[in-house]
Amino acid sequence: MSLGEQLSEKLSSFEKYNNKELYNLGSGNLSFVITGRLVSGLFGFIIIILMLTVTFSSAANSIMVSDLGGTKAFTADVRLTEVSGPSISGTLNNEGDFVDFGYIVDDMEWDYISELRISHIDIQVVWDANGGAGGGRQVTFDVSSENNTMGESQNDGGNGGTIVTAWAVNQLPETVSDTADSADGFVQSYETPGEWMGGKLTYSSESIGSIALTDSIDYTISLTYYTWEFENIREIVEL
Repeated sequence: MSLGEQLSEKLSSFEKYNNKELYNLGSGNLSFVITGRLVSGLFGFIIIILMLTVTFSSAANSIMVSDLGGTKAFTADVRLTEVSGPSISGTLNNEGDFVDFGYIVDDMEWDYISELRISHIDIQVVWDANGGAGGGRQVTFDVSSENNTMGESQNDGGNGGTIVTAWAVNQLPETVSDTADSADGFVQSYETPGEWMGGKLTYSSESIGSIALTDSIDYTISLTYYTWEFENIREIVEL
């Protein structure tokens, strides 16, 4: 007998078994007939359930559970602290005179790259006019960083004044929220290098009467930076 004939015979026998009445339970209208087809279907259903159970169990064991969780959500309040930086003072005597400061002249006091929690930096010049030539003087205050040499430029005139350039580094809102594995990791995720600041103050224009009279300006250039700290760090929910 060929293989095909054997398979045909087996299938015929299986079909006869499926159609065969195995049990007849009850009597009359309440009778229930159990056929071979019902038995085959039940065994097939049990086998499928067992195969799915083994498959899911194997998949679960192949994944490290520790890699799926442990990330937490944190929130905290932000507090700023003012810190005084370097300061230089001097006098500019003639139109066109200028003074460089900071990274431009490699003054390390203006280097804040290693400070990781700076919110912003204020660079300020306070200047006053000397002599009796009147209030027509003009100054130009250029501020930049080593990474942004274009910077910002502001002008001021009269007998003196104050110019402030605010330089944002990592300004945060009053409350911050993020995910991390720990509270320390949450804080560190907000840390970023500061800036190496610098610039130039120029006595850009003398007053009209400066030819006959002494006409100079005194100046003080200073830096103030603001650091952030997290207070009341709290975990929101574990993911």
